[in-house]
Amino acid sequence: MPDAPVLITGSTGFIGSRLARRLVSAGIPVRALARSSSATVVSGAELVVGDLTDRASLERACDGASAVISCAAITGEKKGPYDHVNDQGITTLAQVATAAGVGRLIHFGGIDTAGSKPGPYLTGRRRGEEGIKAAGVPWTILQPSVQFGPRSPFIAAMAGLVRGPVVPVAGNGHLRIQLIHVDDVCRAAHECLTGDQRLGRYVELGGPEAVEFDAMLDIIGRSLGKTKVRKIHAPMAIVKLQATLMQVLPKPPVTPAAVELLEHDNVAATLDGVQSEFGFKPVGFAEHVASHGLEL
Repeated sequence: MPDAPVLITGSTGFIGSRLARRLVSAGIPVRALARSSSATVVSGAELVVGDLTDRASLERACDGASAVISCAAITGEKKGPYDHVNDQGITTLAQVATAAGVGRLIHFGGIDTAGSKPGPYLTGRRRGEEGIKAAGVPWTILQPSVQFGPRSPFIAAMAGLVRGPVVPVAGNGHLRIQLIHVDDVCRAAHECLTGDQRLGRYVELGGPEAVEFDAMLDIIGRSLGKTKVRKIHAPMAIVKLQATLMQVLPKPPVTPAAVELLEHDNVAATLDGVQSEFGFKPVGFAEHVASHGLEL
């Protein structure tokens, strides 16, 4: 267990807040980077005000830290630009961590869904990862699939759609997602704080089954008491055009980055990768929802 604090960026987000709570409960000192002094961080964590675009705040945050867990990013459902955080911000964080002598940097990316043909959003995130590797700090890049669990933004958004009379679906509904519980993601990140076997590696994190998008909507619908979820499937080309046109809105309901993420299956190379790598089996989405509900 490190005596020096573990810095968590994105500490008020979905993964970051759960991870901070887990580490504090395990007796690990946590330093939480947040954009505001009034931010609500986990009890017992040390708050540092700053963000990935402010190098001086990153220097303060990394000073004396044993490790950095990088959870902060601008996600695809938000309107861009993204690169000032996902590319330059992550690169700066890695450079500052290296200069501060941080022992390791654990970064949350995503499953490499686009293969050799990423769009602009995923290209920016890849550049951030290349910045980590070039900085010199020992690194691990975790690549989780879509996460569910208490107050999951993704599941909340899907439930909102399912409550309506008809759910619009981009594509044919056969897109596969290897949904993983946020606490299983946090457990994996916790394990990466010790040992050298995952340094210098990408590690995929997925649940025990790959669920098609339409089937996921049906699972959510059953949990909400709906006997049938009506869906309208829109060709991806039309969805892309709509997303592009909606960029004039302050808060567009769909972004080109979000559409980019819906063009490829979000699955790991194997269904048992987490068990093989970390020695535990993550909970399945359908199984968990049946016993715990959607936890909105």
